[in-house]
Amino acid sequence: MKHYFNIQTRHRVTEANINYYATPFIHPERKMGEHDFIYMLDGKWKLGQNDEIYDLKKDSLLILGAGLTHKGLASCAAGTKTMYFHVSRNDGDLISPTLEGEDLLNSLTDASVNRNIRKIFHEIVSAKLSDNDRKADLLFDLLLCELFDLQDKGDGDQLGEKIKTIIHRSPEKFYSNKALADMLGVSVKTAENKFKAQFGVTIHRYILSFKVEQAISYLKNFPEMQIKEIAYNLGFYDEYHFSKQFKNLTGLSPTEYRKKV
Repeated sequence: MKHYFNIQTRHRVTEANINYYATPFIHPERKMGEHDFIYMLDGKWKLGQNDEIYDLKKDSLLILGAGLTHKGLASCAAGTKTMYFHVSRNDGDLISPTLEGEDLLNSLTDASVNRNIRKIFHEIVSAKLSDNDRKADLLFDLLLCELFDLQDKGDGDQLGEKIKTIIHRSPEKFYSNKALADMLGVSVKTAENKFKAQFGVTIHRYILSFKVEQAISYLKNFPEMQIKEIAYNLGFYDEYHFSKQFKNLTGLSPTEYRKKV
């Protein structure tokens, strides 16, 4: 199922909450006049929308379209936890299994590769529960942007994005290709090939480039920080190793670069 949201008008978040199901529970059959966004925090659930079936797991985001019939096809797992919000159906919003083109969202999204999606979703729920309607509505627009951006990368690119996310999450660490592959449950060869095919560089080269970008930020914003401190902050085992890699990528030593900027 594809969803088109008319971004020329401001959607209104009308209801939001966080639900916990200590025991198995089956979702009732409903047809709503509003769009229903569900984010799985924990657990598993199988839901249906018209003739489509969705298996939800942790970090799944499901859009149940306004005017469509949806229901639980099986009870959720004990301990399932979700957050949800309802949003207005505006003029121009379209829902169809056959729509094609840009600015279309799939009903089901794996949001595990973009941590911002979970964060923004939670902020929408929190804002609505605090009666900050304007903030909730503005955050919904931001959530759509993040979902469009994730979807534009394509499902086949998720492995590369997951590797990037791990690297970005811990700039103080040097991950080996094997460690990254093990964390994602794939072979080293698969991780290496998928990453290079998507980004045009090896994982190791990307890690070095990322660390140099972080080093440049330190050099620009913390002129009092010593070069060896920057090296340690970014996981290099000594200042010499850091300076060598920095010069290989920028053509200047860290000291020369700091003087230049």
